[in-house]
Formats: sequence, C-alpha cells, structure tokens
Amino acid sequence: MAILPLLIVLLLGITTLMIDSARLLSLRSEMQSQANAAATAAADQARACSGPDASFLLMQNKALGAAQALGFSGDSSELNVQPGLVRPGVGETDRLVFIEKDPASELDQTNAARVTYTRSERLSFLLPEALFEPVQLSVSAVARKEVVATVSAAGSTATVQNGLLGNLLGVVLGNPGYSLDATSLNSLSNTLLGVGDLLAALGVDTVVEMTNLPLSEVLEAVTGLVGGVASPLGAVVDDLVGAVGVDELNAGAVFQVVGGAQVPADTNFPVYDFVTSVVLNSVKALNESTAGLASVTLDSDNSPVIGTLMDSLVQPLLGDIDLTLGLWVDEPPKIVIGPARMDANGEPLTTVASADIRLATDIGIQLATSEITGLLSALTLGIVDIDLLEDIRVPLAVAVGGGEARLIGADCARGNDNTASFDFETQSSVADIQTGYLDTSSGVVEPADIEADLLKLRLSLLNIIDILNVGVCLNAGLQVELPKAETFTRLESYDLYCPDGQCESVLLSGSSDAPLQGLDVSLGPVSLECDSDSGVLGTLKKPSEALVNGLLPPITGLVEVVTRQVLGSVVSPLLSGLGADLGGMSVKVLSASQAGAQLVREGP
Repeated sequence: MAILPLLIVLLLGITTLMIDSARLLSLRSEMQSQANAAATAAADQARACSGPDASFLLMQNKALGAAQALGFSGDSSELNVQPGLVRPGVGETDRLVFIEKDPASELDQTNAARVTYTRSERLSFLLPEALFEPVQLSVSAVARKEVVATVSAAGSTATVQNGLLGNLLGVVLGNPGYSLDATSLNSLSNTLLGVGDLLAALGVDTVVEMTNLPLSEVLEAVTGLVGGVASPLGAVVDDLVGAVGVDELNAGAVFQVVGGAQVPADTNFPVYDFVTSVVLNSVKALNESTAGLASVTLDSDNSPVIGTLMDSLVQPLLGDIDLTLGLWVDEPPKIVIGPARMDANGEPLTTVASADIRLATDIGIQLATSEITGLLSALTLGIVDIDLLEDIRVPLAVAVGGGEARLIGADCARGNDNTASFDFETQSSVADIQTGYLDTSSGVVEPADIEADLLKLRLSLLNIIDILNVGVCLNAGLQVELPKAETFTRLESYDLYCPDGQCESVLLSGSSDAPLQGLDVSLGPVSLECDSDSGVLGTLKKPSEALVNGLLPPITGLVEVVTRQVLGSVVSPLLSGLGADLGGMSVKVLSASQAGAQLVREGP
C-alpha cells in the first residue's frame, strides 16, 4: 500500500506537466501570431514598399502596434525588429533566404523584416518557482512585401506610321518588299502576352530560366500564343525567327530580371515591345556583319512617308524629296522586371535604358524646275540660260542614347486600396545631330558639309562666246539644337487588379507624340559660289554676284524647313518608336504585381 501515495504524486506531477505544456504551447502560438503580425507590418515599411521615406523607427513602431493589436502587452524591448532582404538562395530558386541589413546604412536595400519575440515565462504555476527556473520562449517571423514592375522603353506604335517599321523589318528579314499594315501594327501594340502562359509553353518555371533559352524558341512559343502562323500577328512574330542574328541570341537579350524578383504568372507585356527589342537586336547583328548599316530608301513613288511629308511642306522652290535612312544599333532596349529598391552601391535596381542608336539620314531635296527657272528668268529678263544640275543632299548623322528611367520608389497597395504608385527619375536621351555620314563598318560619324552643284547660268554671244558663265554651288554647315532635361515622374494609382485580367500599360513620359519642343535648325555659314569663269565681260561680274546672292535666302530657308520637318515628322517618330526618343525619354509601366505581405519560412 506504500506505493499508492507515490503513484498519486507521480500522476499529479504528470498532469501538472501536461497542463503547463499545453499552456506554454498555447502561449507560444499566441506569441507566434503576434510576431507574424509585427513582421508583416514592419515589412510594409521596407524600402521596396515605402520608397525614399522608409524609416527604421517607423518600422519598429508599426511592428509594435500590430503586435499590441493582437494582445501583446510586454515591453518593446521584447520585440527585436531587423530589416532585411528576402531573395532566392544562390542556385536554389525554390528556397528563400533572409539577409540582414543594417538599419542605419542599408535600409534602402530592404524588402522584408524579421521580428524576434522573446519573453521569460514560469515553467509552472503549480510547482515551486524556486525549484523550476523560468524558461525563455522565443519565436520569430520573416515577412516580405514588395511590388514588382515590368518596365519598357521600347517605344510606341503611336509614333511609327506609314510603313516605316515594316521597311525596317524587311531589311533584317532580307525582304525589301516587306510591309506591315496598320492593323498588324495595332495588333502588336494592343496584344498583351502573359508571362505564365509563355513559361508554360516553354516548359520552364521562371523568367530567369527563360532568359537562358534560345531566342528562336521563345519566338516560336510567342507565335503559338498569339494565334499561330495563320494569324497576321503570329506571322509577323514567326518571320522574326529567320531575322539576322536571332539564332545566336538568348532570350536574355530581350528580358532582364533584376534584384532576384519573383515574376508573378499574371505579369503581362505588349508583343510590340518584345518585337521591337528583337528587331533592334537583329539590326545590331547586321551592323556587326559585313552588311554594315540597315538601310531603307524612301521616295514619293514607294513610300507614303514622303507623300505625307510633301503635303506638310508649302515651299514653292521644292520639287520632290527622297530619303535614305541607315540604322546602327549599339544597345537595343529590354523589357526589365524588378522592384523599387536600391543595390549595395545605392543605385536603383530597376533601371530601364533607351535604345542607343545612330541614324544616317540622307535627305535629297530636288528643286522645282519651273519655279527656279521662272524666278531667275524674271530676274534676268529671260536672256540667261539656266541648267539645273544636282539635287541638294543634306547628310545628317543622328546619334541618340543615354536615356534612362530609374525606379526610385514605390508605394505598395494597402488595405482595401488595390493600387500602387511608382516614382521614376528619368534622364532624357542625349541627341547629337550634325552633318556627316556614318562609317558603314564602325558606325562612327564622319563630319561633312552640305555640298551641291545646283545651277549653271550662261549667257553667250551667238552660242560661241560666253559673256556670262556662273555656277551656283551650295556649301554649308548645319547646326541643330535640341534641349534635354532630367525629370521626376510619379505614376499615381496603377491598378493591380483588372476585371478582364489584363491591365493597360501606362506611358509615363515621352515627347515625340507631339512636335519636338525646342528644335532649332539653322544653316550656316552658307556659300553659293563656285569656281567658274564669269565670262569675258567683267562688267557682268557684279550683277551676277547680286543674282546669286538673291538666291541665298530662299535656298537657305528651303533647306532649313525641309530638314526641320524631316527630323520632326520622320526621324523623331521612327526613333521614338524604336525606343530612342529625340525629344526626351519614353518609359512605360507594362504591368505591376504585388503578392501582399508574405510570411517566409527560413531554412531548408
């Protein structure tokens, strides 16, 4: 019978331990819930979600407030808040790791927070505290929150009209007669492609994996997703598989994922931006081959561009215009996907650059025979023979590049508000326009003046002795000035949810949809003199000089007006459509996705 009391004591002890264990487990669960709430609130104040206003003090206060809302009543020192960065492990895209960041110097790199909650608790309220020391209960939670933007500077179809893009496609496809009608052009711009659908078609899990695939495979997958080769849009994309240099490129030439961003499956991008990048990558390959410049010749017989240009010019001395464009690409634009935070050097991770392009623009200006002869006949009383010799050729070398848009901040969607805001710092492209040619093997600008033998004025005696023999030759330089500026652009209220499943892309900045602002074209110094015999009658030398000088204002005005109109109506829209804006910097937010605050499980 002596064993019975011992069994009773043992049973009471076990019961006490079970009760205390349940209490401690319940307490630990409560602590974990409070830590989860605190980490979620703290992550909302990381740089990726609160922009340049990110504050460690505010992060701590938000964490404390969230924990208190769930019953936390301890001292704030019991909550340790650590800002940090959550990203995929190196070589392990399916495992996330938390990297601590110094709140004083590295807060700009953060997209997450870890909260550790530690408190001392009695082991048992039934057993003597003197015999059983309190235990330390500790829980931790890591939460990540950031919005991922898909950004492009690949231009817009709104600026590319009258078949210019089709002409360029024909060059890289080796098909000079290639055309792209307005319907196909609009389809390129209006058709959005889902990243999830593209990854599924390619059989890969992430965009990072996709960037390592051959570009030709991605083109084939896109062709299938937009209707196949039987559809007009699918046919355009399929044609690019055979473009110059495509077989040597990976998809990383078109897509770039920065900052370890996890790209949601519902991310979309316009097919136009994809096609533009592929085309310019192909042009770059063409430039690096023996073919040199990608050249397109336009005249009034084969191009509506010239017809539209002629209709816009009211110049009595203008007969016709032809235009030869030679394209050299140093850096094609990319579709960039990334968050709004900084790298270790304090630079924005998500930066989209404009295309770096040089364009040889050879403008042929044909004088109107009837108008020029009528003008000179009136001045010479019809006794002077007038011969038109050459068209005026204006060789322009247009170099555009260096434009970029940097995503410096974002305000994530919160609560019932389903919109995010983005802050961009944009640097206009640097445009250098001068008279000259592009070396076809290097793309280097070779300066040159405008030179042309325009007219021959002759007055002879019995068609034997020249009394007057004067040539009119144009020799001139050309100065083109175009201002640029740095700007700050804020995109307010970008919808993260769209009822039809495809949110519209938003153009943040860009000036080439409208006439170029501040464009100034001036010809000078100008000379119309030629090395020619003035005739046997020296007394006619002064009148002949006066006659030639009388042509100076109308010819100078004609060249300036035509050059300005070509730059504004043809060159600028073409470059803007290819992602190299003469008038500034065009950047589009194609898509934005935010998964909400994510609690992250640390460790394997």
